[in-house]
Amino acid sequence: MTAGITDSGAVQNGQKATMDTAKKANRREGSGRESSAEAVAQPEEKPDTSATENASSQSAADNAPSKVSTEIKSAPLHSTEEADPNTEQERPETLGGELVDDVSSIADEPMPAVSADIQSVVSPGETDRLIQSQLSPVTSRTSSKAPAASHPLESHEQAPPGPSPATMASAILMRDSDTVRASGSGAAGGSGESERTAFSTPMQASGSPLSSTSMRALYTGISEATDDEEDSEDRQRRLFRAAERRRLDKEQMQQNNMSSDELEILRSGLSNAREFVKPSELRILNGAFPDGLRGSLFLLGPGQIDIKYNVQRELEQATRVFTYGNIMDALPLLTKISFDPAAKTITHRSRLLAKQAAGRIQMEHGVNTKVPGALYLTNTNQSVLSKFIPKASHQAMPEGECCSQDIQLFMPLQGSSQNIVCTNHVGALQNIDPVDLRPRSTVEYKSVNRAFKGTLSCPHMQHDSNAREHFTVLQDVGFRSTTFSVICISEAQPEGYVVASFTAQASIVHSFAITQDYVVVPVYPYDSPLGGISYRWSDSLLETLSFDHSQPVLFYVISREYRRVQCVYRAPTFFALHQINAVQETATDSVAIDMVTYEDDAILRRLQTSNLRKPSSAFPVPAGVVRRFQLNGITMEASRYASTKGNISLAPPAHSRILLNEQVELCQINPMLAMYPYTFVYALGHSEILRKQLRPGIEGALYDCIVKLNVNDSSAPPLIWSRAHCYPSEPVFVPKNDQEDDGYILSVFFDSMRITSCLVVLDAATFKELLIAQLPTAIPVSFGHGKFAI
Repeated sequence: MTAGITDSGAVQNGQKATMDTAKKANRREGSGRESSAEAVAQPEEKPDTSATENASSQSAADNAPSKVSTEIKSAPLHSTEEADPNTEQERPETLGGELVDDVSSIADEPMPAVSADIQSVVSPGETDRLIQSQLSPVTSRTSSKAPAASHPLESHEQAPPGPSPATMASAILMRDSDTVRASGSGAAGGSGESERTAFSTPMQASGSPLSSTSMRALYTGISEATDDEEDSEDRQRRLFRAAERRRLDKEQMQQNNMSSDELEILRSGLSNAREFVKPSELRILNGAFPDGLRGSLFLLGPGQIDIKYNVQRELEQATRVFTYGNIMDALPLLTKISFDPAAKTITHRSRLLAKQAAGRIQMEHGVNTKVPGALYLTNTNQSVLSKFIPKASHQAMPEGECCSQDIQLFMPLQGSSQNIVCTNHVGALQNIDPVDLRPRSTVEYKSVNRAFKGTLSCPHMQHDSNAREHFTVLQDVGFRSTTFSVICISEAQPEGYVVASFTAQASIVHSFAITQDYVVVPVYPYDSPLGGISYRWSDSLLETLSFDHSQPVLFYVISREYRRVQCVYRAPTFFALHQINAVQETATDSVAIDMVTYEDDAILRRLQTSNLRKPSSAFPVPAGVVRRFQLNGITMEASRYASTKGNISLAPPAHSRILLNEQVELCQINPMLAMYPYTFVYALGHSEILRKQLRPGIEGALYDCIVKLNVNDSSAPPLIWSRAHCYPSEPVFVPKNDQEDDGYILSVFFDSMRITSCLVVLDAATFKELLIAQLPTAIPVSFGHGKFAI
């Protein structure tokens, strides 16, 4: 009788403790400030008598399954959230939202008694299946208040609901309690025996039950270990691998729940990117660290293409998405990959550079451009009245402007040359810290020097490393004509100066060329129906300017020494985005310019987001033909140009020839040979076209291989690197010594099947694959550019 009373009191106290546990777990789920281990109430201590112990053990064994079922069944559910792998190493273990230094410290805490008031809510078999399916290792270590990580695999659909971290933590501890273990080892027969077996504790090979830490390892995928068995570094590495497994499992689940359109966008490589502002070490998948490779690779490309905003209706809020129409208009992502030869490690960090611009889009439901022609081809989703609203200057917000088209290393700006400058085509310069990639400021050319006038600018500046001068071209678009100004900013004159100016029709000038003595500006033929009036009222250049196939291309040759236009050359109609190199030949008094040419500007329209996001049905982005333009007799033509007072109709022809049979784009050479004769060029192309394996309907819109070509021997076979379903970025050459092709080729490729990005390092001479390292996130494919700094 005494034993029965004692047992009943213990059970009642256990019921009260369990109810308090559930209440505290719910409160902790809302606030996220209390430790889950503290929220578990301590059980009442039972009298140390054999009779009482036997009776209590038998009673607990009979009631344990339904009690645990009640606790889990009544737990509130919510959607699971993924822990950010970038911060996983800093937070080795979390339970219910609080940081825990050691798993074993949680496992050894006393467990609460389990209530026995409801037997019929959930059957033991259903409870066991519920625990196995719902106790996710992700949510058991993630606070319910942690923000959801913005991952490239993020779906618009909601993840399936799951139990709260606090409830699952309590459930794990209750499964490890003495009462549940007693139910699994009881000797009762009949139906009670089968119920106890369903909830029995997993046994070791020797027959003894697993320890508390082993039980938790069974459900979390983390092996049992103590501080004596492994050091902190090994433990951090183990926890990181476990987090990676959980992340990959969640990504696979999200892919399975996606619609076909959403999955096609992900596989196209044109979804929003995540930023990793803290450096993390990359995992080498193939190969080994290249000997002697030291420095940092900077890559600039699209980072935010889709931006969600809310629309207030009468009784509800609706979510809309603003999408940039051209990938050259998208908000940028700057990536830094550093190589440490001493430690033989590769680290990665990245940052979105236009968060304030994205915030404005969310508030204004579209892009409210500061200047005309600020976009290539994007619907701004704004009314005509927005053009009359005063705009803030570029200097107002460091991250308020989209500077996504090129990188200049260590350009003298604002009194310092230790910075990175990102540029665009509307005269904005974004000053970036080279260490943490934080934007310092955004300025306009006219704020550097009042003499710099123009709303359009050439995004690809040219750098003379010997003279330490940076050149670019500005366009001041008028109602009848446009004034082109070639400007220079140097360490000797950081305020800059105007080299020369001339008048021509407005044009899209993406790049130009320089030699030791000259600056050569190609002006492509464009026409505007209403001239400057149409330009002033348009936000997209391709809607304002139309390519004119009937007019020639004009090459303006400007003397760096005399600071004037020397002469002008004419060439049949073509269009180009990028120059490869320009070489001045003193003996013949001429300049040879190598360019990737097209028949017109259709390539800009092929870079539309809607086209690239449908690889199976998209028009492939065309690759250009490499041509060499020869500008002969510059001194003689300069005298004729002066005598005719700049009559363009009398301009001499620029002779050209096809330099390479292969069609390529985004060409790079050894940077030490800029403005000097060279032999090898490294570029991107279509592998099937380069390998002469043409077939109907080439799948994939972007370039899928890196190629090495010999410009002095067109019969030499090209060296090609490619992987199935992979799309590399612009190749960057890193020299090792004085030999032209002795160095490394660096590129980041997007794997459309695995939806991830990797770094590849090639031997520039043999194109042998030296290393592949996986990045922590997918980087969108781009038409962007990269630079390497030591």
